[in-house]
Amino acid sequence: MLIYKSSKTAKARAAAATAAAAAMETEQTNASSEAHQTTSTRKRFSANLSGNTPVRAAKRQSLSNRERRLSFEEHGGGKHAPKKVARKKFRYECSADGCTNKAQTGGVCRRHGAKKFRYECSADGCTNIVVKGGICVKHGAKIKRCSSEGCTNIVIKGGVCIKHGAKVKVKLCSSEGCTNQAKIGGVCIRHGAKIKPKKCSSVGCTNGAVKGGVCIKHGAKVKRCSSEGCTKVVIQGGVCVEHGAKLKRCSSEGCTNKARQGGVCLRHGAKVKRCSTEGCTNHVVQGGVCKRHGAKVK
Repeated sequence: MLIYKSSKTAKARAAAATAAAAAMETEQTNASSEAHQTTSTRKRFSANLSGNTPVRAAKRQSLSNRERRLSFEEHGGGKHAPKKVARKKFRYECSADGCTNKAQTGGVCRRHGAKKFRYECSADGCTNIVVKGGICVKHGAKIKRCSSEGCTNIVIKGGVCIKHGAKVKVKLCSSEGCTNQAKIGGVCIRHGAKIKPKKCSSVGCTNGAVKGGVCIKHGAKVKRCSSEGCTKVVIQGGVCVEHGAKLKRCSSEGCTNKARQGGVCLRHGAKVKRCSTEGCTNHVVQGGVCKRHGAKVK
C-alpha cells in the first residue's frame, strides 16, 4: 500500500511541474507578441507622421501635378511662357583712347600694337610662315601640287587645283543671273555690297592700309627685290619681274601679253567685267563702274 501511494504522489508532482512549465512558456509567448505589436504600432505611427504612407504619397503627387498644370495654363499653355534672359557677354576693349576694338595682347588691339604670334621659318633671316617641318615653301617645305601635267598650282580638292576642276563652295550673289561672289548682305559689290577699305591709321593719311594698320609710306613693311639696288616689290622667288620673276603669259602662240583669265589675255578671249552703265564697254575699276561713270581712283 505504501509503495502504491508514493508512486501516485510522484506522478501528481510531475504533472503539476509540467503544467507550471507550460503556463510559464505561454506567458513568455504572450509577452513577446505584445512587445512586437507595440513596436510595429510605433513604426506605423512614425510613418504616418512623416507622410510616407502610399496614400499620402499619391495625394502629394496629384497635388504637384495639379500645381504644374495650373501654372502652365496661367502662362497661356506655353504660348506666352516667360522668356529666358540672355547673359551679357563681357569682352575686353582696347585700352587706347576712343578705340572700341577687341583687346588681343597687352590690353591693346592689333591696330595699336598687339603682336599676333606665328611660327616663322627657321631659315636665317626668313620671316615667312612655317608650312611644314619648321620651314616655309621657299626653303623646302613640300606641299601637294595639282596632278594635271605641267600645272604647279597647289591642290585644293580631289588632287587638282581650281583651274582643273576642284569645286569650292562659295555663296553667289542673290541677284538674278549674277554669278559673282556674294560679299555682304547676300549680294556682290556690283549689286550694292559696300566694303569699306581699311585706311592708314596715321593722322591725315588717306592711303589704304597695307600691313599693321599703316600704309607703305608710314612704315608698312613689304618685301623688296633681292637684286642689289632694286627697290621694286617682290613678285615671285624673291625678285621682281625685271630680275626674273615669271608671270603667266597668254597661251596663244606668239603672244607675250599677261594672262588675265583662263590662261589667255584680253585680246584672245579673257573675260573681264565691264561697266554696269548702259552702253558703256569700259573695264570696271571700282563699285561696278568705270572711271568715267564714278569710280574713284586716287
